[in-house]
Amino acid sequence: MTAQLRYDAAEAIARDGIPVIDFAPFLYGSTQQRATVAVEIDRACRTIGFFYLVNHGVPEGLRQSVLAEARDFFGRSLDEKMACAPLLDGQWCGYLPARGAAEGTKPGGSLTEEGRKAKTVSGGSLEQFNMMRVRLADDPEYSSPDPIYQHNRWPEGAPGFVETMIVNQRALLSLAGELMRAFAIALGLDEAHFVRLHRSPLATFGLNFYPEPSPGAGDVGVGAHCDASSFTVLLQDDVGGLEVQTRDGRWIAAPVVPGAYVINIGDTMMAWTNGRFVSTFHRVVSRKPQDRFSATMFVNPDRDVVVEPVAALVDDAHPPLYEPFLNDDYMRGFFVKFYDSMFKP
Repeated sequence: MTAQLRYDAAEAIARDGIPVIDFAPFLYGSTQQRATVAVEIDRACRTIGFFYLVNHGVPEGLRQSVLAEARDFFGRSLDEKMACAPLLDGQWCGYLPARGAAEGTKPGGSLTEEGRKAKTVSGGSLEQFNMMRVRLADDPEYSSPDPIYQHNRWPEGAPGFVETMIVNQRALLSLAGELMRAFAIALGLDEAHFVRLHRSPLATFGLNFYPEPSPGAGDVGVGAHCDASSFTVLLQDDVGGLEVQTRDGRWIAAPVVPGAYVINIGDTMMAWTNGRFVSTFHRVVSRKPQDRFSATMFVNPDRDVVVEPVAALVDDAHPPLYEPFLNDDYMRGFFVKFYDSMFKP
């Protein structure tokens, strides 16, 4: 029997524990208003690595359609869901069943040799449906046969599902581009610095289902982990369950903010910023007798990008904390580990 992983209750969030940032002034405002928002983002990324983003420009109707499609898909029978599970080594697109108790590595652990060799990924009761970014005809890698550009495995008989997911991808990639500009301004870099590193991004999207805990089962939806991305964009339903670790080691509950996305820094961005932006432990715990659904976008740079601390953020007082790595190698290793933890004994 798989061991169950349980967590003590998290503290109620402090008023300013995870900032709520209004993105409208950045999207539509003056140069000074954009700079003011960038300062708020910089503060959040330095202190806890998380923030809520409101007035982000993505229609609420689309956000709710994504959650509705998630509920419909995960309500299918196991046989139907497994019909669109990955089939080839190293792939992770399609349906992934729950993988049992596990936790991630230390913050930044995915950047270390030890972390890359780890056999497990963060687990729990989480079921997922994962998608790669749909490439457009003008993408540099549009015709590439390389398996790192995986083919999406869509569920049968669900044209509305496919349309909703593609529209959602386009909306979130547009939002991601604006966030990249905000990060660059916050760091005193050229506004297009990160945009240039994500021209044909290995962006991945996920629908997430955390079932209501059954009697005697563990309550961990997904174990404590950091994300191996540039940054992550999370859409939550109204059930809640996200918990975040503060810099001093406390766990705080992150309540649902209506209309907001949750943005968090990943290990790749932490490496670029030489530790100025922090990748933070987080987890999902099913503390209510309800099913929970969410959707994520993990923003990853182009395959040929070498990730290393930005030169402007390195000096005698701030020596480089991370070794350079090729994103192609990094992402291949991540996909293979993910697949192996799912489907290999």
